[in-house]
Amino acid sequence: MIRFVLGIIGSIFSNITLAVFFGAVSLGGVFWVYSDGLPSHESLAQYAPPTISRIYSGEGRIIDEFAQERRLFVPSEDIPTLVKDAFISAEDKNF
Repeated sequence: MIRFVLGIIGSIFSNITLAVFFGAVSLGGVFWVYSDGLPSHESLAQYAPPTISRIYSGEGRIIDEFAQERRLFVPSEDIPTLVKDAFISAEDKNF
């Protein structure tokens, strides 16, 4: 009787161990497949988006602007809270 109970417990333990192993291998495979085209964290830390080149006159007025993309850098502190909340609510319907 004890041998039978220990056999069942051993079988359950073996099945749980195999399930955890294959789950970990599957999860690792999913991460490996989807992370293939992502940039490295070093390049993301050094990210510098393209900005506008401006030409100024001698008096300090802007004569012209040149850019492939019209981007202006604005620090997070300068963005109004209402605008931040609007972006969050547009992205997260449960906000």
